[in-house]
Amino acid sequence: MVYRGKPSPGCGLCRKRRLKCDQIRPACTQCLRIKKECPGYQDPQALRVYDQTTAVTIKALARAASTRTAARSSTAYTAENSKTPPLIAGPTRIQEQALSHIFRYYVGTSQNPGILCYLPNLLRTDPSDALQATIKAIGLACMSRVYQLPELARSAAEEYSKALRATNVSLQDAVSATSDSTLGAVVTLSMYEIISGQPQMMGAWLNHAQGALKLLELRGMKQFESAAGWRLFTSTRLQIAMINIFFRTNCHRSPAIAALSNYARTIGDADSQTIEDLYSILIAFNDLSITIKETFNDTGFHGNISPLIKEALALDTDLVSWASSLGPTWQYTTTNTPLPISNPRSHDPEYHIYPNIDTAVYWNHYRQVRIILHEMIQAMCHHQAIPDSPQLIHESVSINKQLVKDICASVPYFFTSGEAGLGAVARLPWPLYLASDCAGISPHTKTWIAQILDLITTSTGVQQARILSRLIKTGAHGYNLIPGKPKRVVVDV
Repeated sequence: MVYRGKPSPGCGLCRKRRLKCDQIRPACTQCLRIKKECPGYQDPQALRVYDQTTAVTIKALARAASTRTAARSSTAYTAENSKTPPLIAGPTRIQEQALSHIFRYYVGTSQNPGILCYLPNLLRTDPSDALQATIKAIGLACMSRVYQLPELARSAAEEYSKALRATNVSLQDAVSATSDSTLGAVVTLSMYEIISGQPQMMGAWLNHAQGALKLLELRGMKQFESAAGWRLFTSTRLQIAMINIFFRTNCHRSPAIAALSNYARTIGDADSQTIEDLYSILIAFNDLSITIKETFNDTGFHGNISPLIKEALALDTDLVSWASSLGPTWQYTTTNTPLPISNPRSHDPEYHIYPNIDTAVYWNHYRQVRIILHEMIQAMCHHQAIPDSPQLIHESVSINKQLVKDICASVPYFFTSGEAGLGAVARLPWPLYLASDCAGISPHTKTWIAQILDLITTSTGVQQARILSRLIKTGAHGYNLIPGKPKRVVVDV
């Protein structure tokens, strides 16, 4: 599918005859002149989205063909889902195919929404230069990685530069700065860092996220008037709250965001209330994470940290209560039915089936947060022994083993649900990496997670998965993300 801009407002017959239509109602002059019934006019604001995959597929590069053959032999899943090769048939056509790639794998449909499901609405109402350049950048970046075409990587970088310039221009204007399109461009820009795998990936991602948070403040209550605005508000806050557990900034303490969150709670449905409850727990966790970091330096924790351990345990109770309160639409089932594809192979015979990808993502958010919380509890108990330390460490390790097992059990659904194609698995790298870094995790589980991350890399082009896989294989674990976490041995490969 490709976005082709605003359609002509002329009647269908004039468009077919390639004539200028005067749009007179009830019938245009051209139709009256030839004594034909005027078919009427289309909405000039309507979105034109066409499936142009076949039309664009004219001539394959020899290297793309050989790459496709290699991919087919490496993983059955990649071969099955990479039926359309990238083609260099001129800049316009390849950019169209980049847009098609994003629509196919990241936008999805109303029945099966993807991670960028808000894009059609934004393109329909305000197809800004910044947004369109951003979409092209991530589409080209994905295709360049999947098919190993450096030409597309260079084009992606050029579109990314255009997107940054256009976004900066939009931010200079008071009206465009608060539009859904500008916020969508800023949020979508962060995906480019994850896909391209630049060295400054996390720092750039945080900069985009913090910029998006400032835009949420500027947009005020008006942003809840559109479905895209509402979704952008919810997803942006949640992403920042999750990443702040590690970065430990104070940006989440904005009074404006707190007021907007309170308003969102008053007008939302049951599902949005559930998300707001999780967000409130994350904000409390952010504050605790900052406090824990402030009590730690190179020589260990300082002062009496028993209250911090108790506060962490109380937060874990809140998380368990949140999960226990979820209604039927949030529940998943466990099955051991053989997978319909050879890759990915499941970690255990049993795996999960969720109502939709969004539900699976929220469950993995919950699991990630509890894993981080229990890793912090273990670190504090190791550094400053309290009477219950041995028991708390044992219980935390046991809890995290189950949380890791649940994250691994969610993986097949991301690959097989059919929702927005390969875009769904782009949400897996970070929870998988955190799962691999838990104390007490078996070598088998770590190896399996690294293999899944490699599969995500080859099938989607998301370089974040490649980077995290290498960290697992080299033993360069995320001890620096959690204060007091023991360092692991790093092995060169």
